[in-house]
Amino acid sequence: MQVGIDSYSYHRRYGETRPGETPVAEPWPLRAEPVLDHAVALRVDALFLETCYLPEPDALDRASQRRDGLRIAFSWGHPWPSGRYHGLDGGRSPGAEQELARWIDVAAAFGHDVLRITAGSPASRGDEPAGVLVERLVGPVRRAVDRAAGLGVHLALENHGDLQARDLLELIERVDRPNLGICLDNVNLIRVGDDMLAGTAALAPHTLLVQLKDHVAGDPTTPGGPVCTALGEGVAPLEAIIETLARAGFDGPVCVELASLGPGAHDEVAIIERSVGWLRAHVPATSQEEEARST
Repeated sequence: MQVGIDSYSYHRRYGETRPGETPVAEPWPLRAEPVLDHAVALRVDALFLETCYLPEPDALDRASQRRDGLRIAFSWGHPWPSGRYHGLDGGRSPGAEQELARWIDVAAAFGHDVLRITAGSPASRGDEPAGVLVERLVGPVRRAVDRAAGLGVHLALENHGDLQARDLLELIERVDRPNLGICLDNVNLIRVGDDMLAGTAALAPHTLLVQLKDHVAGDPTTPGGPVCTALGEGVAPLEAIIETLARAGFDGPVCVELASLGPGAHDEVAIIERSVGWLRAHVPATSQEEEARST
C-alpha cells in the first residue's frame, strides 16, 4: 500500500465550508501548488487532486502538476462551488457525462492510470429506490468506463454518501468492465447505514483507492457527516480496516481525507501531518518503502 493525501483535506483552505465549519479569512486560489508543495515536503507516495479546486482541464499545464517521486491523480465529482455537477448526477445529466469525459481525457494525457469519480452525492440522492438509481446509472457509467479503457485509465467509483455497498456492487456487476473499481470511503459507509467493517470487506476486492477518515463519536447521518479527526485520534476501527484491505490483496493508495471539521479554528496542515504519520506506522510495506527511499 502507498501513503497518500486527497486534496479535499484542504477544502476550508480553498474556501469551501461544510455545515458548521468556520470559514478561513483568506482562501487559496484554485490551484494545486500549495497542496503539491505540502505533499512533497511530507514525502508521501500519492496525491489525489480534487478537480473542483483546479482550473478547467484545458487550462491545466502538465509540467506544473508534476513532482518527482510523487504519484499524482485526479478526484472528480465533488459538487463545489455552486453549480458544479454532483458527479454523474445520478445518471440524469448528459452535461455531467461530458464534463467527466474531459477529465478522463486530461488524466490520460497527463499519464494518470486511475481517476476517482462519483455517481452523485447525498444532496443529489433524492428518495427514489436504489434500484431505480442503479438502473439509470448503468449506461452513463459504462460509457465513461469504455472511454477511459481506450485511454488506459481505470475509474474508481466512490461510495459518496449516495449508494450503499450492495448497490455499488450491483452497479459494478451490471456495467461489467475490468477497468471499473471502487474508491472506498470508510466514513461514507456509515453515513448511508452500512457497517464500516462489513462494507469494507464487501468492497475491498474491487477497491483501487482508499480515502481514509477517522471521526468523533456521534450520529453519522448528521448533515455533512461525522466530525473528522486526525487518523488514530477518533473512534473508527482503522487498523481493522487496513487488515481487511490487506487480506483482500489491496495494494493501492490509502489517502488521508478530512471532511467535516466542526466549528472553530482548525489547523488542517497539522492534522494531515499527524494522519500521514499514523499511516506510515500502520500501512503494510510503508517502512520498507521509506527505507528504500532513504538509501
